Amino acid sequence: MKTTPEVLEHLSAFLLMKPISEHHDQLALVAASLDEQDYRAGAEIIRKGEHGDCAYLLVKGEVTVFDYTMDQEPFTRAILNSGQHPLFGEVALVGGGERIATVTARTDCRCWVLRREAFIRLGDQHPEIGWRLLHQIAILLAGHLEKTNRDVLRLFEALVLEVEQKTIHGH
Repeated sequence: MKTTPEVLEHLSAFLLMKPISEHHDQLALVAASLDEQDYRAGAEIIRKGEHGDCAYLLVKGEVTVFDYTMDQEPFTRAILNSGQHPLFGEVALVGGGERIATVTARTDCRCWVLRREAFIRLGDQHPEIGWRLLHQIAILLAGHLEKTNRDVLRLFEALVLEVEQKTIHGH
């Protein structure tokens, strides 16, 4: 991707780039590793269960992140907009494997795409940048895991209360 002062400034606003946000030379190397991709409103960007090989930085627009119940009913996990400077699909950079959610464009969107191959090459050629970004991804994933653990605990507690109430009332 073309590296301009505007691109570097916008890139530095993403939480993923926090460890290198003051280093314009390092940001320029990351920017050079990115591809730009536009999506029309309603387009599927990521599909749960498909193989993932890249992460997305939402530059313009709004997306919906959703999952499915056991009955395959979709439910919204999050709505992200470009003002939040979100990253999604980051698991693909470190582990690959299957996508864990579906992401669709709510509006016309522009994403900067970081492919795993480019991420690995960047880390091989510039270990300091690779380490800093990998560490930041670990922090982000740890935060997601903590939230998921809290959600599971809350659901378990609600289930226990429901069972207790039915037991007490003889149902």
